[in-house]
Amino acid sequence: MRLPPLVGRQLHQRRLRAAAAPGAVVLLAGPAGSGKTRLVHTLTEDPDTTVLTGRCPPRTDPFPYAALVEALRQAPVPDGLSPLCGALAPLLPEHTAHLPRPLPPAPTPAADHHRTYRALAELLDALGPAVLVLEDAQWIDTATHDLLRYLTPRLPPHLSLVLTYRPEELPRSVRLAALAARTPPGTRHDEITLGPLTTADVRTLAEDVLHPHPVTPADAHRLRDWTGGLPLALTQTLHHLAATATPDTEPLIPARPPVPAPLRDWLLDRVRTLGRDARRLVHAASVLEGPAHETHLARIAGLPPERADKALAQATRRAVLTATAPATLTPATPLLHQVCHDHLRQDRRRRLHRAALDVLGRTADPPHALLARHARESGENDRWTEHAARAAEHALAAGEDATAVALLRDALARPDLPAPRRRDLALNLGRAALTGLSADHTITVLRDVLTTPGMSAAERGELRMELGLLLLNQAARGHTARGELVRAATELSTRPDLAARAMCALAVPRSTPDPVDTHLRWMDQAVTAARRSRNPATPQVVAVNQATLLAQIGDPAAWDIALPDPGTTRTHPGPEVLARRREFARGSLNLADAALMLGHYDRADGHLDDAAQYSPPDQTPYVHASARTLRLMLDWARGRWTGLAERTERDLRSPSLARLHAVTAELTLVRAALALAQGDPATAQARLGDLRADTGAEDAPDYTVPVRAFAAGLSARLATAQGDPAAAWHHVQDLVLLIASKGVWVWAADLLPGLCALMACGRRAVARDLCTRFAAGLRGTDAPAARTALLRLEAALAHDEGGHERALALYRQAEQGYARMPRPYDAAQVREDSARTHLALPGGRGTAAGVGALRAALEQYSALGASWDAARVRRALRSQGVHTVPDTGRGRHGARLSPREGEIAALAAQGRTNREIAALLHLSPRTVETHVANALGKLGLRSRRELSAPTDAAPT
Repeated sequence: MRLPPLVGRQLHQRRLRAAAAPGAVVLLAGPAGSGKTRLVHTLTEDPDTTVLTGRCPPRTDPFPYAALVEALRQAPVPDGLSPLCGALAPLLPEHTAHLPRPLPPAPTPAADHHRTYRALAELLDALGPAVLVLEDAQWIDTATHDLLRYLTPRLPPHLSLVLTYRPEELPRSVRLAALAARTPPGTRHDEITLGPLTTADVRTLAEDVLHPHPVTPADAHRLRDWTGGLPLALTQTLHHLAATATPDTEPLIPARPPVPAPLRDWLLDRVRTLGRDARRLVHAASVLEGPAHETHLARIAGLPPERADKALAQATRRAVLTATAPATLTPATPLLHQVCHDHLRQDRRRRLHRAALDVLGRTADPPHALLARHARESGENDRWTEHAARAAEHALAAGEDATAVALLRDALARPDLPAPRRRDLALNLGRAALTGLSADHTITVLRDVLTTPGMSAAERGELRMELGLLLLNQAARGHTARGELVRAATELSTRPDLAARAMCALAVPRSTPDPVDTHLRWMDQAVTAARRSRNPATPQVVAVNQATLLAQIGDPAAWDIALPDPGTTRTHPGPEVLARRREFARGSLNLADAALMLGHYDRADGHLDDAAQYSPPDQTPYVHASARTLRLMLDWARGRWTGLAERTERDLRSPSLARLHAVTAELTLVRAALALAQGDPATAQARLGDLRADTGAEDAPDYTVPVRAFAAGLSARLATAQGDPAAAWHHVQDLVLLIASKGVWVWAADLLPGLCALMACGRRAVARDLCTRFAAGLRGTDAPAARTALLRLEAALAHDEGGHERALALYRQAEQGYARMPRPYDAAQVREDSARTHLALPGGRGTAAGVGALRAALEQYSALGASWDAARVRRALRSQGVHTVPDTGRGRHGARLSPREGEIAALAAQGRTNREIAALLHLSPRTVETHVANALGKLGLRSRRELSAPTDAAPT
C-alpha cells in the first residue's frame, strides 16, 4: 500500500516544521488513527534534518527507556564522548564498539539512574542539530518520563523534542504540558491538536485512492460519517474498496463499506484495552441502532449503577463511546459500531438483544421499530410481529411509507406467521408500497396471500385491489391489473369506499383497448360508490382520478376539478392531512403527466412543483422518481438539452429505478430521442430495441399509449430517414388503430412521422381518412400538441395533393403553435417542411423563401445541438447551390469543434484533399485526417462530402 497523500493537514505540517526548528518542544495531540505518525513522517522529508524516532510500547510492564533506546539506535555515535557515556553500554549494546568502556556498577540505584540521565543528555547534545520524536507518549514508561523531567530544563539549544500522544488515553499521572514549562528560557513551545478530516478533505483523499473512479460529495459525506473522519480508518477503507472494486461495482462507496481485517482488528484492540465493565457497555451499545440513555445501557449490560458509572467514564474518556446528548451515548463511529456488533458471539448477541427488548419495551413511549428488530434477533417471533405491525401503523400515520414497507416486508418473511396475521400485514404492505419504487416482492406476497383459504370476499377484494394498483402503476402491467381490479370491484360490493378506489382506477385510460366510454362508465360507478361511502377520503381519491381521466382525454373540464387540500406545510401534520397530501401529490403528478402529453408545458411545470413539494424522496420515492422523469421529458420537449443526456443516463443506471418500468421506459425514450437528434442513430436504434425487447418478454410491462406512441414515432422517423416509409407506417399502425378504437386522439401527436409516411407509400387516401378522423377526435378537446400535429399532417397532405399555398398557411399555423408551447425542435422541423414546400412551387418562385426557411431551420437545429437534422438541412441547401459554414455547435457528444478542427473542416468543405490541407497549414496528412474525423463525428456527418462552406470561410 503506497503512502497516502497528506490531506487536510497542510496547516498542521507548516506549524510542526516551524515548531520543530532547533530549541523547541512540540506536543502533537490527536485521537487514535488521526494521522500523527503520518504528519511526523513529513519531518524526515527534509534531508538537512536529523530525525530520531522512538515509540512507547503499550506494555503493562514496559522496559525502561524503550522509546529513547529505539530512537538512539538509529543515530551514529559521535566521537569525543566522555567516559560517563560508558553507562549507556547496557542500553545500547549495538553501539558498544563506539562507546567508552562500560562503567563499574554504581553504589546505589539512584546513582545509577543519575549517571544514565547525564550520559543520555551528553549523547543527545553531542549528536548536533536533531529532532527527537517520541510517539505514543500516553504509554511512556516511568524511567523515560523521569528522564524527560531531568532533560527538559537542560535541553540542548540545537535539539528539538516532539511528543505525540492520544489525549483520551493519557494517564492523569503523566503531565506532558508540564515538561514544556520546564525548558530553558528561549525554548519555543507549541501544542498541535489533530481533529477529524472535513468532508472536502475526505473527498480529496478518496479521489486520490480510487482514481479514476469519480467520488461525489455524497460519497465523501457517507465516508466521513462511517469513519468519523479518521485518516487511518479512511485510508484502509478506501484501499480495500480500490482493491476489491470491479467495473460492475455499483455503488463503489456503499453506505456501509466492507471492513478490511487489519482495520477491524485495530478497532477491536481499542475495545480490548478497556476494563471488563466498560467492554460490556460497548457491547450493549453495539446491539442498539442509535444513541441510548446511559441508564438503559447499564441495564442492558447488566451493571449496577456504581459500576456502570465508572465504566461509562472510562469508555467515554477513551472515545469508544461518545455522547450525542446529555446522558445519551453511542459508539464513536458507525464503523466501530458495526465491528463491535459483528464480533459478538451469537449467543451473547442474542442475550443482549433480549435484554434490549425488555428494557426498551418498558419505556413510556416504546420504540416499536427498534423493538421489532430486537425481538427478531432474540428469536421472540410473536413479539417481533406485534412490534413490526405497530411500528408500521405509526409510520403510515406519519407519512413514512418507505419505513412501513421495510418493516412489513421484514415481518412477512417470518415462515410460521399465522394466516390471519399474514393477511393483515399484507394489506398494510400493499397500501404502503403504492408510493414506493420496487413492487415485485409485494406483488408476489399479495398473490401468495390471496390463495389463503377462509378469507371473506371483502378481504380478498381489498387484497386484490392493492395488487391491481401495484400492477397498474409500479409494474406497468395494465392488462393484468385490469383483470384484478375488475374482480376486486365485484368482491368489494359491501365496501363502497374500497370499490370506488378500484373503479376509479379502471376509469383512467392506460394501455387497454377499452373505448373511452367504458372508462367514463367506470368513473360514473366510482362516483356513485363514493357517495355511498362513509369514508371522507374516498371522494378525494375519486376526484383525483376523475381529473386524471378528463385530462388524459383532453377534456378542458379536468382543470376545474379541485384536488384535495394539502394544508399548510406544518412540521408534523396529522393522519388526515397526510392522506390529503398523498392524494394531492398523486393528482399533481397525474395532471403534470397529462399536461406534458397535451402540450401545456407551463401547466405541467406547476403541477410538477406541487408534486415535488408534497412527495419527499425518502418516503414517497415512486411519486418523486416519476416527477423527476417527467421533468426530464419536459426538458426534452422544450429544447432544454444541455446536460440532459447525462442526467438521463445517470437515472437509467440507478439500481433503485431498474424495476420501475414506466419510469425507465420514459428515460429510455428521452435518451433515444436525444441520440437521434444529436447524430447518433445507432444508439437511438439500440435504445428503442431495448424497449421493444422489454415489451416482448414474458410477463412484460404494457406501457401507456402515450409512451408507446413516443417510441413508435421515433422508430418511424428512423425508418423514414433510412428510406423505408412502409416500415415507418408499420411502426405506428397498431397504435393508430388502438387510438381510433378508444377514441382518444389526443394521444396521436407523436405518431405524425408514421402518418406522413403513408403518402410516400402512395396511400394518400388512407392518410386523408385518418386525418379526417383525427380532426373529428379532437373536437372539444384542449390539446395543443395534438392540434399542432394535425396541422402538420394536413399541411403534408396539401403539399402531396399540390395545394402548396394551403400547405404553407398550415405550416405557418403549426410553427406558431409550437412556438407558443414552446417546442423548438418541432418548430424547426415545421420550418424545414415549409422550406421544401416553398422549393416545390412552380417556376422557382419559392426558391428564395425556401432557402431562407432552410437557413432558419439550420440555425434553430444548430442552437439546439440537433446535428443529425442540421446535416440533412445542409444537404438540402447544398442542392440549392448554397454553402454553409460547418456547425461548431454541440454534436452528439456535446463537444464543440476546436478552432483548428473548424479551420480544417472549412478547407475540406472546399474539396481540398488531406495532403493539400497539410501543405497549406504545415501539418502532416495524418494530423489532418484525425482532425477531419473528429469534426465529422462531432457534427454527426457520415462523410466529408457532407461538409460545406463558403469559399472564403477558410484560408487559401
